[in-house]
Amino acid sequence: MGWLGLLLFLAALVFLSRLGSRSGVEQRLRALETQVLWLQREAEQMRQELAALKGQDVDAGPPPASTPLLEAVEETAPPLTDEEAATPPLPVIEPAAGTPATVPTETEATAETTAMPFWQRLLAGNLLAKIGVVLLFFGVASALRLAADYGLLPVPLRLLLGTVAGGAMVAFGWNRVHQGVRTHFGIALQGGGFAILYLIVYFMHVRYALFGATPAFLLFALLGVACVLLAVAQDGVVLAAFGLAGAFAAPVLAATGSSDPTPLFAYFVLLNTFIVGVSWFKNWRLLNVTGFLMTIGVGMAWAVEHYRADYHGVSQAFLLFFWGLYSVMPVLMALFRAPGWAGWSDSTLVFGTPLVGFALQSQLAADRYELAWAALAAALYYLALWVLLFRRRDEALRVLERCQLGLGIAFGTLVAPLAFGAQVTAAFWAVEGVAVLWFGVVQRRKLAMICGAGLQVAAAAYFLYGLPQMQTGLPVINDIFLGMVLLAGAGFASARLLRGVDERVAIPALLWAFAWWVLAGWSESERHLPMVQSTPVTLTYIALSLIALEVLGRRSAWNALRHLSLLLLPVLWLAAGSAWLHGQHMLAGLMVLALPLSLAGHYWLLARQQVDGLVLWPSVRHVGGFWLGMLLISGELAWLGFRLAPGATLWPVLAMALGPLSGLWLAVEGSRRALPPVSAAPLTYRGLGSLLPAAWLVAWLLWAGWAHDGGGSGLPYVPLLNPFDLVQLAVLATLYRWLRGFEEDPWPDTPLPQANRVGILAFVWISCLAARIAHHWGGIPFRADTLWHSTLLQAMLTLLWTLTAIAAMIRATGIGVRRLWQAGFALLAVVGAKLLFVDLAGAGTLLWTGSLIGVALLVLAASYFAPVPPPEEG
Repeated sequence: MGWLGLLLFLAALVFLSRLGSRSGVEQRLRALETQVLWLQREAEQMRQELAALKGQDVDAGPPPASTPLLEAVEETAPPLTDEEAATPPLPVIEPAAGTPATVPTETEATAETTAMPFWQRLLAGNLLAKIGVVLLFFGVASALRLAADYGLLPVPLRLLLGTVAGGAMVAFGWNRVHQGVRTHFGIALQGGGFAILYLIVYFMHVRYALFGATPAFLLFALLGVACVLLAVAQDGVVLAAFGLAGAFAAPVLAATGSSDPTPLFAYFVLLNTFIVGVSWFKNWRLLNVTGFLMTIGVGMAWAVEHYRADYHGVSQAFLLFFWGLYSVMPVLMALFRAPGWAGWSDSTLVFGTPLVGFALQSQLAADRYELAWAALAAALYYLALWVLLFRRRDEALRVLERCQLGLGIAFGTLVAPLAFGAQVTAAFWAVEGVAVLWFGVVQRRKLAMICGAGLQVAAAAYFLYGLPQMQTGLPVINDIFLGMVLLAGAGFASARLLRGVDERVAIPALLWAFAWWVLAGWSESERHLPMVQSTPVTLTYIALSLIALEVLGRRSAWNALRHLSLLLLPVLWLAAGSAWLHGQHMLAGLMVLALPLSLAGHYWLLARQQVDGLVLWPSVRHVGGFWLGMLLISGELAWLGFRLAPGATLWPVLAMALGPLSGLWLAVEGSRRALPPVSAAPLTYRGLGSLLPAAWLVAWLLWAGWAHDGGGSGLPYVPLLNPFDLVQLAVLATLYRWLRGFEEDPWPDTPLPQANRVGILAFVWISCLAARIAHHWGGIPFRADTLWHSTLLQAMLTLLWTLTAIAAMIRATGIGVRRLWQAGFALLAVVGAKLLFVDLAGAGTLLWTGSLIGVALLVLAASYFAPVPPPEEG
């Protein structure tokens, strides 16, 4: 039956009932404010007249008494209309001596009925009289029973005494009210009298069998009608409710044992018609609610015990009458401004009628399709009532009008789940949601806009609920894909409508629509393609969608539509990670085309939006794409190294550096030569975007120098000309260029090391180069302890460090930097210390002698070519 739809229907009724009740409270507060202000003005006028009669100056008298409540009401209340200002005072009839009671008019009864809960109205008035009447009723009932049990007095005399007592109570109570004396007492006394008369008729029929069921039924009904008529004449709503309850109880009290519902329903038709006649002139909510509840209670009690399939027709006819009567009367009375129309503007009647009616209809319906037709008829019916109220354009009817519209939408929403499957239901609700949202936007009604959005959320939830039972069928042409696309289309249409209200309000709807669009493409590729192909297809689908939205957004000047391109960057990272997990590298299968092209699309979107000055989070998007490109280069080169040279260990190690190296080089050269995409944000690429790859390259340079011997490439090892040394030299040069660029064009508020600090890394590289030469050419195992005790390595370190120191000193002399010359000299001192404390262990050997002579010659050359620069040049 579509339980989700039924829950939505119930939730809508509760929400609308709260709206109606809140509006009712606001109307009551408005009426109360009006009366308080009128009373205050009347008091002021009376004070002035009294002062004039006494011959006093009005201004000299004390100000009228005021309370904080009155002052607050006067400050916050809106100006009175002419009708409100002319409202006459509540007439007060002088009570008898010593009795402060007043006679309530119809206005007072109405205010009491609408302002207090039912239990408070029962306790209001003369409470002692009510308690006494109740006790008297039970006392008479006990007396009649005792008289019957013990044979006291003849039966006719017992019944006559009871009838006289009941009639006397009714007559005396009527007299009190008519005389305007102790009105509440009189009404309570009349209620007790009618109760005793009901009791007498019941004893005559049940205990003594003086007449049959039909006369008893007629007497019960006459007593109820008479009680209501007396209540109308006296403005006694509680008495009317009591009499009406007795009239509804008549079929139960005079039950004949027959299960035929025709007489019962015909009688209920007359009673409810009678209620409508009374309530047309009396603003008695209690009377209307009593009729509503008694009809339901007695009718359902009959149905539980006696209903059979043979009674379907007459039961259906009465249900339609009951539903139609209690649903149309609030509208008709409001349209014709009946005197008692406010008594029908109650959430219990407005929302309880369709709720109870549809619940009973669900029990009478043969199947879900018959119930679907009933929901459709109810939707059209309530929409017709809404049209009647909407065309009046009356502000006072707005709440009731919205209630009818909400009920029409709620019943219309129920049609699809009762008649169709999940996909059709979701589609219907989505389209309905767009229609309701359009109405809300056009009429500037927030409630309608909220309901329209809620219907689309409900459509999505119901679609997911029925997803396991849907048919996949052919690719694209199947229930799942088309359903999701329809939800996405409804979302985009809603976003376009909401854009006319506020572009910020349209953003959630836009994200909702795009999420369903992406889910449609992703789920379709997942069902029909293997994982290796599904990821690139989904990535291409999303990238092309965002490109299309960018073009459309630029043409329609819809910035939010263009800003959806922010989502492409996380999608690129997710797709790359998925390809890595399932294909062992990021360009597996069709990703070799999809990922680079989508990354290019990302930069194209970024460039267009930067040109228009509409880009959001440009630094994050530039850096995110930049890092992904470096990761892609390293990852693919490593995979190619493993694939093309399975036994070579050097290529994956070099691949770890080539990605960040190429990225850092692009940042430096792209900034200098204005190459895209660096030219769009040069400081972002040279600064924030380069910090991570630069740190990575420093760590890689130190790790690889000590951990790898430079072999494993499949090529013979040639110092400086092998792939390992060439890559390390490129890393050193690029780091130097990167830091040198900040000396020429500093990064604001961000201190970085000077470019000459790269010399430390160069010194480490030279030392590791000596170790690799000793390993490859001297056959020394590439282990730290073995290399350190190698005479060959120590001699090479001595020569290389000396060459480095002399080169630094010559360079310092040439450029006049005294600090660099001092650093070279310090390195020479280290070499000297090394000759004395480390290399001395190999004294007398050919290597030690050759290195000592070489160092001496180099020092002599340095003394000639690299004198100390003057201090002022340093």
